[in-house]
Amino acid sequence: MADLKLLGSFPHSVACQRSEQAEPCATRTPCMLPRPLAWLLLCLIGWGTTPLAARPRLLSPAATVRLVTCAPGTEAYALFGHSALRITDPRQGLDHVYNYGTFDFHTPNFYGRFLRGDLRYFLSATSFATFCAAYQAEQRPLTEQVLALQPAETQRVYDELEATLASPARFYRYQFFADNCTTRLYELITRSVTGSLQLDSTYIPAGQTYRQLLAPYLAPAPWVKVGMNLGLGWPADQPTVFRQRLFLPTELSQAWAHTSRQHRPFVTRTRSLFAAPILSEQSPGWATPGRVLGSLAILFALAASLPARYSLLAAVLGRGVLAVVGLTGCLIAGLQLFSLHTPAHYNYQLLWLLPTHLLVAVSPVRRWWRPYAAGAIGLLVVGSLLGYGVYYARLLPEIGWLLGVLFGQLLLLRKQPFGVVQQTGA
Repeated sequence: MADLKLLGSFPHSVACQRSEQAEPCATRTPCMLPRPLAWLLLCLIGWGTTPLAARPRLLSPAATVRLVTCAPGTEAYALFGHSALRITDPRQGLDHVYNYGTFDFHTPNFYGRFLRGDLRYFLSATSFATFCAAYQAEQRPLTEQVLALQPAETQRVYDELEATLASPARFYRYQFFADNCTTRLYELITRSVTGSLQLDSTYIPAGQTYRQLLAPYLAPAPWVKVGMNLGLGWPADQPTVFRQRLFLPTELSQAWAHTSRQHRPFVTRTRSLFAAPILSEQSPGWATPGRVLGSLAILFALAASLPARYSLLAAVLGRGVLAVVGLTGCLIAGLQLFSLHTPAHYNYQLLWLLPTHLLVAVSPVRRWWRPYAAGAIGLLVVGSLLGYGVYYARLLPEIGWLLGVLFGQLLLLRKQPFGVVQQTGA
């Protein structure tokens, strides 16, 4: 097993150049597969083992191991990119890609198991041509790095992958931060390397949290950004060290690019396999979280300022806000109680995303609204300071609008039952 050492400084850069032995993806003409079919192809490629060619037991000295890094896509499932290993042996006609990011849509209770965190992912293998075609269909660039492994180390990587494919060990429980398609490749390579590897750690910003690492990947999908930031708990706000950053494919690629072995670069060649055409950045449209929640806050403020006899609009908006916040709180509480996703645990957002708000939204019993509102306001202040104010006000400013609307609604609830016109005696 390799001993990876972090060095204070090591000036190292990798020059991009073409391989003499293997060609990049054969065609650069955009594939016109519809997105659903392209996604299906991405999920289906290489389940289990590929029967395209018999696999040799012993690789030749010309065999190489290459880390393939797939750029992020536009769909939610593709926002963070992907990693796979490509093993080539031109003397034996071998060119396979091994992928730890495969799962089966036909798994019983697929979505329930996905949310709970016990959906089984597994290792698969396919031909490089098939793998490359799938990412061309999605117009997602591919980059590969040839790793400086000795023939015996290349053989160990290949043997372990083949043995895993043929055994129940190919299945594993996916954990987003700790055990995914990228971290497994890092562990495999470091296990297979004899001697030590040296990493120049100066490129790594100090003290970045998981939430901060995710931020640039979530920026193109504002609603996913809101949902994921609300769903992540205290573990996502802990500072990361080198090893903890490697759940992201780009981080692993950068790590190998800054690694040396016996004063020589660990990456011998870096090249683009498929460079997608430059497309104009797609606008998320008008209905971004910031605009929707900001408009809601303005509308609520206007409605709440109306005389009591015209307060029906404020009542409807208020009940709607409480219902949405309560439903969100129910989902987060469910993740806390039943999910195996560790990053979702200890979620301080539950201090203001109270599931009980849903009961207030639908309950006709008014006598407990005032004391409930007083307690909820206190929890809202504490929760917003701990969560929103301390950790991610800059990452998620749009939530400030929702906090303001919820605070205003609880104040109205504290003063008098909402949605009821006060009656005067005859």
